[in-house]
Amino acid sequence: MNKENKSKLETLLKKVANEMDINICSVNIQTNQNPIVLKITIKKTNDEDISLEDCTLFNAPASEEIENSNLLNCSY
Repeated sequence: MNKENKSKLETLLKKVANEMDINICSVNIQTNQNPIVLKITIKKTNDEDISLEDCTLFNAPASEEIENSNLLNCSY
C-alpha cells in the first residue's frame, strides 16, 4: 500500500472513530503477511480504558468503510 492510500485509509478510520468519541492512535499495515494484517490502535477521547465491546463496536463500521472505499483490494 502506498503512502497516499494509507493516508486515505487513516482519514477514513478517523471519521468513523470521531463519530464514536474514539481517537486513532496508530494504523499499522503489515503487507508481508498473507492475508495482510491491519492493526488499528484506538483510545477513548475521555481517556477511559478501551473495552472489548468498544473494539467490537468500532470494528463493524470501520470494516464497512474499508470495504466500501476499495483502498484494500485484497484479503486482510
